[in-house]
Amino acid sequence: MIYINTVQTNRPMKEIKTARDFTFFKDYKPQRFEYPTNEDEEKAIKLFKMNIVIAGQMTGNLKRNNENVFSRSLLLLDFDDIHESEATFLSKVNEILKGCNYCLYPTLKYKEDNIRYRLVLELDRSVNASEYEKLLFGISLELGVNFTFDSSNKTWSQGQGAPVITQYSEHVSRIYHDQGEAIPTDLFLQKITNSKEYKRELEKQPRHNFNLQTGYQRTANGKGKVVQILEEFTQGVHNGGRNSFITKAYGTLLRANMQPSLAMGFLWTMNQQFIEPPLDDKEFSKIIESITNKNNQKGRR
Repeated sequence: MIYINTVQTNRPMKEIKTARDFTFFKDYKPQRFEYPTNEDEEKAIKLFKMNIVIAGQMTGNLKRNNENVFSRSLLLLDFDDIHESEATFLSKVNEILKGCNYCLYPTLKYKEDNIRYRLVLELDRSVNASEYEKLLFGISLELGVNFTFDSSNKTWSQGQGAPVITQYSEHVSRIYHDQGEAIPTDLFLQKITNSKEYKRELEKQPRHNFNLQTGYQRTANGKGKVVQILEEFTQGVHNGGRNSFITKAYGTLLRANMQPSLAMGFLWTMNQQFIEPPLDDKEFSKIIESITNKNNQKGRR
């Protein structure tokens, strides 16, 4: 599913149903703007006029926040500060991604002396927040482009600008390559996990001491409810009890003060590993959306 809207709005994202999310970037007619000459003009375009896109599955009231984004079906990466020539950059992208389905187009602030592009990659399955962030790291490493990574790319609910045209980019063709394959997500994630670069990156990150005492409840057997849920997962959940178990597990994690987006991502991963057969995107999303709506109704009372 494709969701589209402008940044500065309280309205829900608009759903655009597609047989295949990637084709949205082939058929989309770019918005045309005059190149912004100052920061105020740039903000006015980006906040109120330019369409932004999220590809994947959203839940709840469809307003753009981390809790309402369930999964992502396309990987989008901004190349804003590229420290090499346009010819070198395009050559690297075309060579490395020649076997993949991808779209590459200039963004609002593109100029010949300030090249800026957005890359869209098709994935062979939807991903959660932690997988998405890891894929961003991996593709940046794989392409070998000399650029400054914008950390806002990692924001789970970040909407990226749809294709636009200005007087400085109207001569630049949008590259839409659909003769390859979708990125093999699981294989690529494993490759990233095993890379020395990713292990070094993990070492740089601060260590967290997780505290599950808030909202902590014990069951009759003396075990915490979170521990009980984990044990039930590892013992296997089978057809007939899948929906009720995911409902119970999500509620338990929320009561333990786990962030909804992290709880969704965790349960989706466990669903794939320990539930037989796993719930599909639609079934899983329906459960999460139902609980989210109930919580929202309770909050309004």
